Amino acid sequence: MTSAARVEALLEELGLTDRTTRVAENVWTLKKGSAPNAPIVQIIAAPDFVVATAKIADRTPDGDREAFYRTLLETNVGLLGAFFTLEANGSIRLNQVLPVDWLQDKELAFIVGNVAARAEDLLPLVTERK
Repeated sequence: MTSAARVEALLEELGLTDRTTRVAENVWTLKKGSAPNAPIVQIIAAPDFVVATAKIADRTPDGDREAFYRTLLETNVGLLGAFFTLEANGSIRLNQVLPVDWLQDKELAFIVGNVAARAEDLLPLVTERK
């Protein structure tokens, strides 16, 4: 079974198919929560791993960038395996990766839920620094 088929089956098993949108052969989006600023989590199935990812900011906030990056690095400690990336387009994302071989419903639910919850927690951090 391919990683995309495995993710699709697990989304069904978790009862999330009605809340996810398949946007590519191996990519789904899921909006966690109903708030207008609720994070949108992307689930990406690669051959060997699955990534749950959410955009935290479109760009680095204006102001003291060093302090902002320091805050992100300090925040990394409590992210339960998730981590930040600075993308080529300047956006900041929160990601969590899981090897496909470890992928079961509880693990997929955890990484999606963890990324969504941490992204939501981080919204004030980013919006305060705009």
